[in-house]
Amino acid sequence: MNETANKKSLLADHIHKNTMTLEELEKEIRAFLDDAGSKSGTTDKPGCPLRHGLACVLCTVHDGVPRATPIDFFVDGITLWLAGEPGLKIRNIRSNSQVAVGIYHSMDHSVLNRSLQINGTAKLLLFAGHEQEFIERLKIMGVYAAAAKVMGEMLAAQGAPVDNIDEEVVKAVKRFNLISIEPDEIVYLKIHPTEGTVKNIWKKKMSEA
Repeated sequence: MNETANKKSLLADHIHKNTMTLEELEKEIRAFLDDAGSKSGTTDKPGCPLRHGLACVLCTVHDGVPRATPIDFFVDGITLWLAGEPGLKIRNIRSNSQVAVGIYHSMDHSVLNRSLQINGTAKLLLFAGHEQEFIERLKIMGVYAAAAKVMGEMLAAQGAPVDNIDEEVVKAVKRFNLISIEPDEIVYLKIHPTEGTVKNIWKKKMSEA
């Protein structure tokens, strides 16, 4: 066996697959998402008070053409929530609800790296016709309070009255599209500098069994 073949064999031997029970895997996925997602927060400093986590890469498809969009995300269990401005990703979801999402830490091969690859089904939640549910979800995400703080500060800086801040916030946020993504399959990858790679796959049908 030549040197190249030896290297390939060594790498293959260090890829361990499906090493966790479903319960263990779900626990680690939930912990990863909870740590990585953005959350509500408070601050005395001006500007957005959200505690931003990792951005994800959302991949949508229209007429066979993929589009990758970096975007902030929030978590409810293993469901992802995103606030998207009108654009091509929204058009794509309308025509094809199947999406893929990548979430990962900055690569550093000297330490443990973890990432998630998610295939799932996206749904759109619009303000029109779903006003109460839409605003309630924004409040759960912390986006409503963040928008109120930022807009209040901007209006105050301009010397404008801030008595009707809720009305102003609703005007600003209702143009957004809320996107929920229910995972159908999640690939959880851990790459250790000396222990190799561990790849576990979660599937919705496994969890429902």
